[in-house]
Amino acid sequence: MVVESAGRLERVVAVDALAQSLGIRAGIGLSAALAFVNELDVHRRKPQAEAEALTALACWAQQFTPTVVIVEPAMLLLEIGGCLRYFGGLDALRGRVEAGLAALGYAAQTGCAPTPLAAGWRAEQGMAGAITELAGVRSGIAPLPLTVLRLDARRHEGLAQLGVSTLAELLALPRAGVGRRFGPEVGLWLDRALGVVADPRTPFVPPDRFVRCIDLDYPFEQVDVFVRLAERLLAELAGYLGGRGLGVQSVAFRFVYDALPASLLDVGFGRPLRRCDDMLAVLRERAGRIVLDAPVFAVELRAERLHELDGQPLSLLDQRQRHGDLPLLLARLRARLGDDAVCRIAAVPDHRPERAWRIAGDGDTGTLQPDLVLGERPGWLLPEPLALAVRDNRPWHDEPLRAIGRAERIESGWWDDGSMVRDYWQAVGPSGRRYWIFQDRHSLGWWLHGVF
Repeated sequence: MVVESAGRLERVVAVDALAQSLGIRAGIGLSAALAFVNELDVHRRKPQAEAEALTALACWAQQFTPTVVIVEPAMLLLEIGGCLRYFGGLDALRGRVEAGLAALGYAAQTGCAPTPLAAGWRAEQGMAGAITELAGVRSGIAPLPLTVLRLDARRHEGLAQLGVSTLAELLALPRAGVGRRFGPEVGLWLDRALGVVADPRTPFVPPDRFVRCIDLDYPFEQVDVFVRLAERLLAELAGYLGGRGLGVQSVAFRFVYDALPASLLDVGFGRPLRRCDDMLAVLRERAGRIVLDAPVFAVELRAERLHELDGQPLSLLDQRQRHGDLPLLLARLRARLGDDAVCRIAAVPDHRPERAWRIAGDGDTGTLQPDLVLGERPGWLLPEPLALAVRDNRPWHDEPLRAIGRAERIESGWWDDGSMVRDYWQAVGPSGRRYWIFQDRHSLGWWLHGVF
């Protein structure tokens, strides 16, 4: 049961089926409700949290249409005429919206009509059928109760005295007489609902950054509870990103405790992502290493560094994106194993093999030279060159080795303490294994440096 303050009193504004079965109705005072049942699960209304949730839903809904209007306290208007074909028709689009809202944990009713008022009224009353033509609006709103007009008590009582309880009965009255007795606003609302008079609305403009916080009535300490909350937050983020044609390469979760300072959890994705499932997969890999310092009272998600993604394929299975999945794989490995357990390698302009590479960060644009990796040098070097025995004038490494191909002479490092003169060869043994060996031109000794 949900209650809100009305002056000094607290009034019931929403009840569940069990409370209704006990005789509790919206509109009565809390004390009256407690007279029915001594023990009730009472939740006090949080207007600010409701407004924040509605704004977050407006961001999420822009993945379906760029034109979203917030109607406080609890309604969104979506102009869908221009996107029906893209989503496969009205039924398909409506199904996606309703399924998405349910996945976010919202109980919602939808209504479809050519005018904002008609659509909103039908949604409030749970009328599932869609009105697709303006000519059908009059009959479509006729059965609705007079309460959808939000009249004040005086006008509502005056119409009730005339026997008017539905819009059909109101529409049957002479418009001029209704205007004189109850004011021009009544007729204006009807004309807007019927499409006779324009009903312009101010579209919602999304924020430049995504910030969403969920305050909890009851704290939690379990990581799996956080993951479920994160799934909801990431789904909202995915809708926001989809509506703006953006992606995000990293996000930050903020945990709010009672007595301790808030803590942060940064999650990187390797490359810009948009789909909730992709972002959630990385977070789940990280879940085993998440530590909550105390019971958590609120979770906030921030996504501030956004990237343009319009025109790029989003599916991880798209063949054109196969190489683009490597950063996501690295992000998942880091999430599971730790940031220091996975690294990238970048090339360094030095001919000496042991100095021709370095560990690179995520933002480093350096890469290994493809001709070195795929050509005559192996992709795997020993930590230190291994001295080889020589038998019958042939180097040995568990088997006799035979040099093949041409030699690559490396003469470098004379300007520092790493001077070398080496002749590198590819070599094979009877087993068929291929090695990278060199002969030091000073000592004439043979060394194993890499394996293909």
